[in-house]
Amino acid sequence: MWQVVESAYEVIKLKGYTNWAIGLSVADLLETILKNLSRVHPVSTMVKGMYGIENEVFLSLPCVLGYAGLTSVINQKLKDSEVNQLQNSATTLWTVQKDLKDL
Repeated sequence: MWQVVESAYEVIKLKGYTNWAIGLSVADLLETILKNLSRVHPVSTMVKGMYGIENEVFLSLPCVLGYAGLTSVINQKLKDSEVNQLQNSATTLWTVQKDLKDL
């Protein structure tokens, strides 16, 4: 956890003030949705059933956005090693998530 906090300070030190990036990203997402542009954005979506993932977790994948919000997920052809990494991320998130449900 502390590594994440420390890395944020490192990014700010190297890049300077970072709030503009967040605002620009949100503006880009809103433009895509409000103008129904059907652009691809990396957004979090439910990945259960994709790439062999069996648990209900959300990961960022390239998705098409429009008036209806997320209209489709881009099905990428991944190498076996990439699928394994994605599955490992999903397993890690599920482990944390299921523990939170028990609280």
